[in-house]
Amino acid sequence: MAREQPVVPAESDVLCETCGYTLNGLPPGANCPECGTPTDLSLALDTRTLPAWEREDASPLVRFVRTSAHIIFTPGRFYRTLLTRAPVNRAAVFARVYYVVCSTMLSIAAYLHLDWMFQMLLPQPRPAVWWALVFFVVCYASLEGITRLATRLTSVEATFWGFRLPRKVVMRGLYYHAAHYLPVALITLLTVVGYRTLLDQRVLSPATGTTYLYVLCAEVVLMAGYLFQTYWIGMKNMMRANR
Repeated sequence: MAREQPVVPAESDVLCETCGYTLNGLPPGANCPECGTPTDLSLALDTRTLPAWEREDASPLVRFVRTSAHIIFTPGRFYRTLLTRAPVNRAAVFARVYYVVCSTMLSIAAYLHLDWMFQMLLPQPRPAVWWALVFFVVCYASLEGITRLATRLTSVEATFWGFRLPRKVVMRGLYYHAAHYLPVALITLLTVVGYRTLLDQRVLSPATGTTYLYVLCAEVVLMAGYLFQTYWIGMKNMMRANR
């Protein structure tokens, strides 16, 4: 038996932001027939607003730091209050700052890791510095590409299941999700630099290389889980947004 395709709510439909029930035609002050949540909570104009980054009430640096802290430490609250139907250009600038910063950190970590491999595993001369530039370009291009691919796949998957997540909304959310790359890049850099420093100070012996690799592998798994979890927090808090 063929699967019945769910109907995706139209952009003009008013949804309950708690359960997704269509509230079209209900008077002000009513409750959602499905979950009982007051409809005013889904209809209020101040429920979703521009993030600090997109307001002009402070310097760009202050607004950038405020938004970043909001995303990293309280992602659920950030996406519950994010204005989702705004243009994506300011969000794109926010994301690309993180792409540059995190690509720089990851390229340094990758170069130092390659240098360790050359010295410990291959007994070869130190790799050329231009490898760091190669790693930077690859990292930056990967972050841009992953964002665009994830935007397309998320929107298609949402449509398949009947959720309202148009591409511009998804992309806006994923651009702000870029702040979550910072902990990943920072932990990776600290791990590699820390290990190299301990080797140079002879606190650790070269025989600990296998343990070091296991630690990096564990971080990859944990950070992938972290990035997916924060991605899902963002998407589930935007799929019923009315503004």
